[in-house]
Amino acid sequence: MIDRAKLSVKEEFTNLASQWVDDVEGMSSTVEMVKHPAYQKIISMGKAVVPFLLEDLHQNPVYWLAALRQITQQDPVQPEQRGKVKQMAEAWLSWGKQEGYIVFGKE
Repeated sequence: MIDRAKLSVKEEFTNLASQWVDDVEGMSSTVEMVKHPAYQKIISMGKAVVPFLLEDLHQNPVYWLAALRQITQQDPVQPEQRGKVKQMAEAWLSWGKQEGYIVFGKE
């Protein structure tokens, strides 16, 4: 049986993420990128959106680090990983598995 609430959250996330990517394409300032209304709306969706952020992070290890920090109030990234996007994403994905948020298959 399909969980309609989860499907609705995923649809809203997908729509907002798509809008955000389209709108910030070519923008160089990550500060400005995360201020975008669609990004802020994703953050406002709270922990329900964390599995989808992690799933997208798995595919595109770039966009969702700030959103994950803000929503979860966590930061699993070690000091030596800072600035290394792939390692930062891997730290979040490991955290997601430990916390039970990962909804996609094995790597």
